[in-house]
Amino acid sequence: MIKTLILVPIQDNEGQPFSPKDWDELEQKLLSSFGGYTGGEMISGAWADSTGTVYRDTSREWRVALNSWLQVPEWLALANWTRTHFRQIAIYVEIAGIPEIIGE
Repeated sequence: MIKTLILVPIQDNEGQPFSPKDWDELEQKLLSSFGGYTGGEMISGAWADSTGTVYRDTSREWRVALNSWLQVPEWLALANWTRTHFRQIAIYVEIAGIPEIIGE
């Protein structure tokens, strides 16, 4: 199995929190695409942009175990859907411990 992870901020880039319907839709996609997930708990973090401005946010962490490397394209498609649906400029993912920021 291949462990994956995605961090989804609890607010959009304008500070608007997401609705329970948004979270339900993500959970349903994780279930229908991959058969399950672990997580949804809150974690806090910070990051700095190229100018040195520090941003702090709270995200929900979702973990999914892929059955095969052949599922990686589907995982990346879900990550792109999540970035768009949750109105993010970029989103943090990991596949087998390798991190990437997916953005425009």
